[in-house]
Amino acid sequence: MSERGGIEEATSPRGCLAAGAGATVLALLSPMVVAIRGWRVWRRGADIRSTLDADWLTSAAGTRLRRLDLSIDVPFPAEPGFRHRLTDAVVRVAEELRRPDDVYHLVYRLPWDEETTAIPVGPQVQELGERFSLVQAQGAMVGRTAVWLALGMDRALSEVVDPIAYDPETEGEPEGLLTHPDLRWSMATTWARKGPSTVTRLVIVVSEAAATRVEAAVEKML
Repeated sequence: MSERGGIEEATSPRGCLAAGAGATVLALLSPMVVAIRGWRVWRRGADIRSTLDADWLTSAAGTRLRRLDLSIDVPFPAEPGFRHRLTDAVVRVAEELRRPDDVYHLVYRLPWDEETTAIPVGPQVQELGERFSLVQAQGAMVGRTAVWLALGMDRALSEVVDPIAYDPETEGEPEGLLTHPDLRWSMATTWARKGPSTVTRLVIVVSEAAATRVEAAVEKML
């Protein structure tokens, strides 16, 4: 079709009528969509639902580790406040486990990336909290796994993670990385929309010696 023919068709009465009909349908559907969403939120209720499971793991070096698996279902109206509380809880856990030479790192892979992103977050607990809060609000991270690692300053992230070979979304992960013997502690997070809620999953792996203190911090947040 020629360019002239295309322009004439787009500006013809038939085209205008179709556009007008589409706008009318959208105008009629919008209140319905809002009403359905409102009904779902009302039916869901305003309570925050959570489950916490705990079990024991063994690292490749034979060290006994405690694994805390937390799932939290948060209705949309409570989401902003919950994100703040969750970030505070993660900061408290980091402070509880803090060693003077800790350095925090973040590992994730987006669907369109050819390799995994593995970046140092920094040595400060505040830096960890700020980056954690950003990831929880970043739209590209919906349904993706973010892995958080605490290493000593004498350990490079490249010694633990090969960005080309490693993918936290593959089978057996991120648990395989979370139990790496060079880690001081580790965590994995993911979040996704589910109906009128945001469902967040958080897995923390710590040493046996720190298990009681970390469980107390997580339960306090709940």
